[in-house]
Amino acid sequence: MFNELSLQIEKQLAKGADFAIAQVIDRIAPSSGKVGDKALILETGELIGWIGGGCVRGIVIKEALDVIRSKRYRRVRISPEGGSRETASYKEYVMSCQSKGTLEIMIEPVIPQAELIVVGKSNIARKLVQMAAAADFKVSVMATDADSQTFPSADEVSDVVDFSKIKSTNNTYIIVTTQGEDDELSVKKAMNSSVRYVGFVASKKKAEDIKVYLAGEGVSEDRITQLRSPVGLDINAKLASEVAISILAEVVDHFRNGNAATHMPVHEKESTIEASSPAADKFAEDYYINPVCNVPVSKKNPKHIVEYAGEKVYFCCDGCKVSFENDPGKYIKA
Repeated sequence: MFNELSLQIEKQLAKGADFAIAQVIDRIAPSSGKVGDKALILETGELIGWIGGGCVRGIVIKEALDVIRSKRYRRVRISPEGGSRETASYKEYVMSCQSKGTLEIMIEPVIPQAELIVVGKSNIARKLVQMAAAADFKVSVMATDADSQTFPSADEVSDVVDFSKIKSTNNTYIIVTTQGEDDELSVKKAMNSSVRYVGFVASKKKAEDIKVYLAGEGVSEDRITQLRSPVGLDINAKLASEVAISILAEVVDHFRNGNAATHMPVHEKESTIEASSPAADKFAEDYYINPVCNVPVSKKNPKHIVEYAGEKVYFCCDGCKVSFENDPGKYIKA
């Protein structure tokens, strides 16, 4: 199992995907999960490995998805007595499975190195590349006539603005700092990519002009509102190096704190996977939110399926099924 998980970790890192690792760190028998058992949880909600079955599996998937979103570890305790204690790094659940054991599980996020793509070869671009490389970003530069001599600290330099080969958009940031050289075309290409964070170095007037241009080019209104321009934290920057600092500070803040996914309703409950993303579509297809304990249940391998009001209701354990059957109207509204 360890070798399989190691291979999966390498595979996910190579893809640039975010995921979480869950490990059982404490146990009171009986429970199917044992101390040392571990699993990977992907953004789609897929769990690879073993940390226990029934409600434990669903709870871990739910919490892991939030850990991936927030980029912060969480310790989860699942016991018969439950509890209401909850902090940013700790949460308690009731063990509704018949085993009535207790498990404590540590869930940690694994977030690949952030990538910064700088478009342009302006002075601000050169300073930004230098600082981002020093901050351990993977840095790429795209600009006409750009070369490694101009950007010696960049990991990749291309003389063509082309975003088609981006591996992952989760932790990729595009900053367009062309300063009058193909501004419109560069921003349009960036906005037509699937990268969520696109910043354009410009004055407020120039930023408004670019947004009008994008609308005329058929870019959707929702996408245009996502363009960050002027970009960077307001630190009253004057010099090119100061502007670069303000931009990098905003990117770091977003990467560490602001890259939270929009919540998507699933059976009137909320998922932490971003709506309209491939991960959200896959999650909705494969998982159902158990209306009793409010945790995801795999539609492919549920413990129970109950027909109610013409709908299939999936359960992770016997306890949730019994609670639902005693009062279904309490859990599913008409």
